[in-house]
Amino acid sequence: MLNTIIWNLLKVKNKLIKFEKANEQLPYRKYLFDELINRYTDEYFKGKRFLEIGPRDGIDTFRLQGLNPSEIVIFDLPDKTEKNLQWLKNLKVNHKFIEENFMYLEPHFFEKLGKFDLIYFTGVLYHNPEQLRFLQKLYEKLNFGGILVLESATTRKRQLLNKNAVEILYPTTYRGTTTITHLPSSKAIISWLRMVGFQNIVNSNCYKYENYNVINKRFACIAEKQESDKQDVYYKKQIEDSPYIIGKSK
Repeated sequence: MLNTIIWNLLKVKNKLIKFEKANEQLPYRKYLFDELINRYTDEYFKGKRFLEIGPRDGIDTFRLQGLNPSEIVIFDLPDKTEKNLQWLKNLKVNHKFIEENFMYLEPHFFEKLGKFDLIYFTGVLYHNPEQLRFLQKLYEKLNFGGILVLESATTRKRQLLNKNAVEILYPTTYRGTTTITHLPSSKAIISWLRMVGFQNIVNSNCYKYENYNVINKRFACIAEKQESDKQDVYYKKQIEDSPYIIGKSK
């Protein structure tokens, strides 16, 4: 209720100051991208390799194209291919479209992908029950100095919003979907990111401009993989130099 009031006040304020809106269906996506560029600049990504998982309508992909990468590798599920091909034909940058579920790639294919300097991963995490494992695989695919841009829906349960928790929706899934069985809190997502290795994590303010009404329903951040990172391991209290990296399986 409070967020709705704030949202309405912000809309009035934006109108009074003639705020230049993003002019798209999901405005927070533009502001998230803007935060990335303001933090790292265009030059940081020039000539680098990008990975995008779940491109939706391609709007972010065209933003990424504007950074002049050496290549964009794009993953999406087979049921999205027909719509993806409609906008992919207009992409001018060197790119590769892979019709696969990134989470379930064969080990040799996963290795063959190589590493990336920017991974764009928005609106995807909450569609997978193995969220910690997914983040670990993304961490593994980043070069040092590489950036993960993450955005996800979060739990709707008010009592879980400020807790380090995951809402399990099974066997009755969220709104009858076939994919949404786990809705984490924002704190849970941050914990998972730290478990897999990320120490430099910056929470995004992308919702506050035009999407304040969803500020407690979604979470976005920008995380950087650094040489000083340390991946957490299982059994670290029982086994010296435990080799069991959290979220990783051979």
